[in-house]
Amino acid sequence: MAIPSTQIAAVIPPTGASAKSGVNIINTHPVPTPGDGDLLVKLEFSGVCHTDIHSIRGDTPMLTDVAGHEGVGTVVSVGPRVDEGQWVGQRVGIRWLYSSCLNCEICAINHTACPSQKNAGANVPGTFQQYIVSPALHVTKIPSEISPELAAPLLCAGIAMYSSIMKTKPRPGDWIAILGAGGGLGHMGVQIAAKKGLNVLAIDKGAKKRELCLSLGAKHFLDFSDVDIVDEVKNLTSGLGAHGVICTANGARAYEQSLQMLRPLGTLVCVGIPSVPFNLPATPLDMIIKGLTIVGNSAGTASEMEELLTMAMAGDVKAHIQVFDLDEIHDVLERLEKSEIEGRVVLKIP
Repeated sequence: MAIPSTQIAAVIPPTGASAKSGVNIINTHPVPTPGDGDLLVKLEFSGVCHTDIHSIRGDTPMLTDVAGHEGVGTVVSVGPRVDEGQWVGQRVGIRWLYSSCLNCEICAINHTACPSQKNAGANVPGTFQQYIVSPALHVTKIPSEISPELAAPLLCAGIAMYSSIMKTKPRPGDWIAILGAGGGLGHMGVQIAAKKGLNVLAIDKGAKKRELCLSLGAKHFLDFSDVDIVDEVKNLTSGLGAHGVICTANGARAYEQSLQMLRPLGTLVCVGIPSVPFNLPATPLDMIIKGLTIVGNSAGTASEMEELLTMAMAGDVKAHIQVFDLDEIHDVLERLEKSEIEGRVVLKIP
């Protein structure tokens, strides 16, 4: 196929990301050229994550002009030292973990924590555009059994939750609480945890999110506007608390409650990125007496991604999505900031 020299993209203003900045839809953005070991991908869909809002609004460092990190598309060209026959026509996904060095001491343990990693939509151009270059070593091959619009949310929301759940070292029958359970990440976590035999305590607000979470396998739904969620979690777990808590919410109060609802030897997984920095209220005495574990998570390994794709092909995990056109991104970002959307937003790339 003929590859154009320019493309449609949603870009941040030349002045850079800021609290009041949005994105501009332009049709003159240059199409990148794949380098050594790279693929050129024509994108079809991209999920939208709260992390993208943090980048666009300047809450977290953004060193590029195109956000987005849940892209699915087809390889249309390759760079030097890439087998064209193997890749052209292959549907692939671009994730938050755009690349890692694969050579350092950290990568030898888990490359998702590589100190030299690059992240799509943060320090390299992201997926809110028609064409993207990505290293062949780091893309995810998308099985034909999964439609591209449903595959997109698996690449961040799905894998972040899968990996977070695994970090709690779950055993069937364990109680796991998910704060923000009706959101883009949370609703994926509810399904994954339920399919792994865990008792899911879904925590969020509103009748629509209650209905969604319970339909996806949550044991109980706790509306944080109606009940004391810490007391309720303990009441439902014989007074001990949850074995694992995954906090996808980003407020200080949510993280404080997350720690309070953990049982002894429990694990808190930090996922939600605060708009305003704060410290976790964990005292050394609490940590010593209760033997708690606190970890963070933003991505998953290639093997975890394969396990998640297998679950998706079996129908065990399916994103609840709302599809919008790329030129509706302004409205999408505003509604996400107000938590007005259940499930995951996916943008159709023109």
